[in-house]
Amino acid sequence: MDKYIDIDMGKEINRRKLENMICDFLKTQATCVIATCSDSIPRASTVEFFPAGLTIYIMTEGGRKVENIKKNPRVSVALSAPFIGWESLKGLQISGTAEIGKKGSAIFEEGVKAYKKRRGLKKISMPDFMNVLKIIPTEIDYIDTTLEKKGYQIRQTISFL
Repeated sequence: MDKYIDIDMGKEINRRKLENMICDFLKTQATCVIATCSDSIPRASTVEFFPAGLTIYIMTEGGRKVENIKKNPRVSVALSAPFIGWESLKGLQISGTAEIGKKGSAIFEEGVKAYKKRRGLKKISMPDFMNVLKIIPTEIDYIDTTLEKKGYQIRQTISFL
């Protein structure tokens, strides 16, 4: 489906435009919360992330989130702009799949590239124990209350299934 229609308003947001809006928003934020779950025990961790288009990368030493992802790669990621008021609320939730990359893997290199780009670095050295999480979206819910003034629904959804 290439367009997303607000049934109440009748306006359309072209998928490409919506994806660009989401990419622009991702560039303005530095942290997100990643939620993982295994053995019926959920875990939510605040982490720094590095976007590459609609894919996000997270550098991590490991821990519970990595162990959970090994057992259950389905994740949810949430991020929002600082709350100023309801008239300018902006955020998104990503449902997706996480892949783990160790040093030397393609995923690790993709994550390092996103890290360097965001930080404006040409070269970095990462310890061998670092992991890169690659979050591949299956669905993104984007909320932007300023869209209402433009005649759009404030919640827009992109599905990649």
